[in-house]
Amino acid sequence: MCQLINVVCEFSQLGEVPAAIVSAMTIVGPVMIFLALVGYFVRGYAIMCTGHKAKVEGDFMPFLPIARQIYQMKIAECPIWYIFFFEATTITLTLTGLVSFLLGAMMPKHPAITIGVILVYIIANQVFTFLYYRNYYRAFGFNPNTAWIHIIPGAQIVGVVFTYLIAFSNAVIYKDYVDPAKVFCPVKEPKLLSVHGVVVGVMGKYVNARFEMKDGTELIFGRDPKEVNVVFDQTASDVSRKHCSIRFDGMSQQYVVIDFSSTGTFLESGARLERFQPMTVSKGTVIYMGASRQNGFRLN
Repeated sequence: MCQLINVVCEFSQLGEVPAAIVSAMTIVGPVMIFLALVGYFVRGYAIMCTGHKAKVEGDFMPFLPIARQIYQMKIAECPIWYIFFFEATTITLTLTGLVSFLLGAMMPKHPAITIGVILVYIIANQVFTFLYYRNYYRAFGFNPNTAWIHIIPGAQIVGVVFTYLIAFSNAVIYKDYVDPAKVFCPVKEPKLLSVHGVVVGVMGKYVNARFEMKDGTELIFGRDPKEVNVVFDQTASDVSRKHCSIRFDGMSQQYVVIDFSSTGTFLESGARLERFQPMTVSKGTVIYMGASRQNGFRLN
């Protein structure tokens, strides 16, 4: 041990230890910068691939600071101002440093205020990051509560794995999340004593599916699970977010159909329903969503 100390002292006197450190830094520094740039661009490429699935334009955006965060907001259909509270990015780190500097300069004798403001900002950052990832995972068919992995300390590595899985796996597509508990019971009406009608899928996603109809029961078809109770995924290009509704009138034993879509709701004859105008049709009528007639239902 004494010999080792003597050797170090001799090297220090000769000035060789500082030279070795400088030499190492000249190698390690550029390597670290190179690896950081590679990581930045790989991450940007993954975000771009995710944006392609969501049909977001602007392939250059994931490779530029700030523009990357705007691009991410478009993928999850979140407000652009979320970027000021989203993860540890160029924007959030700059805001944190700027606020700390300004508060420290204005109130140097009250550091507790500066610390309090920064803590509030950090909490807001976590909240809006969570809200963003709820939308993000829902958009790709995952349970929205998966967003917790981006908030829980130590679980962020799992979030990174999910990010690359969504970007590069062909099995993951852009679609709305559907609660498995609701797949086979899309009608949320209370059970009545008798069934007066039934809507049967004759083509498309819900082929052979049966929806029992009671007096006043209404089915709403579309891609937005917040507005409808018969949900289609994003691959159903002919189906609008809120496409049409079907209500059963027990008194007349007929159906009332209302079209809300831009692509149209059609009868079997090819006639298109007038948008936003209720149309009464009899049992046995078949309706199709979109001119391609990829999804159809018989009103029995």
